[in-house]
Amino acid sequence: METIVLMGPIGAGKSTQAELLSKTLGRPRCSYDEVKERYRARIGFDRKTAQSIHDEQGLYAMLCYMNEFKSQILGPIIKDHPGHIIDLGGGAQCFDEPHQIERAREAFAEVSEIFLLLPSPDLATNIATLPGLKENYPINAYLITHPTNKLFARKTIYTVGKAPEETMREIMALIGKPNYQMQADAAKAAPLI
Repeated sequence: METIVLMGPIGAGKSTQAELLSKTLGRPRCSYDEVKERYRARIGFDRKTAQSIHDEQGLYAMLCYMNEFKSQILGPIIKDHPGHIIDLGGGAQCFDEPHQIERAREAFAEVSEIFLLLPSPDLATNIATLPGLKENYPINAYLITHPTNKLFARKTIYTVGKAPEETMREIMALIGKPNYQMQADAAKAAPLI
């Protein structure tokens, strides 16, 4: 039974789709956001340190701190949940450092069903549609445009104007089928390391 990974920015519909797919396919679900604390605690992540970095150095510095831990737990979460529908947290696949990108590449290596959920291929539509852009720091803009989305996703699903069930049927129709355009995009993006 193939593991299915859903990735994308905050509010893209990953959790909704994971729940629908889990029920429809009769497969277990793993929510990254529900298990990440347990995995991060094993390797020394500290919330207070993250908050202190944020307060003193800003959002990007905090993301750099968190990314080191994210890159270390991604593989174990995927490995510990074979055959599951895994909905990654918003940006769980976004890394900037070459060694982190390589860890993520290794984590995703055995998973052929990795779906990127976005409202639209149009950046302006995505920014207007998704939450998280009204704060002092537009975290979702960073997540929407991050180059690792195309590097790791095998297939992209656009959701704007679709009911959740319609999106789910589109995902199900693509399971087991290659997406040559995403593979070509990933090959072009490979020099990130």
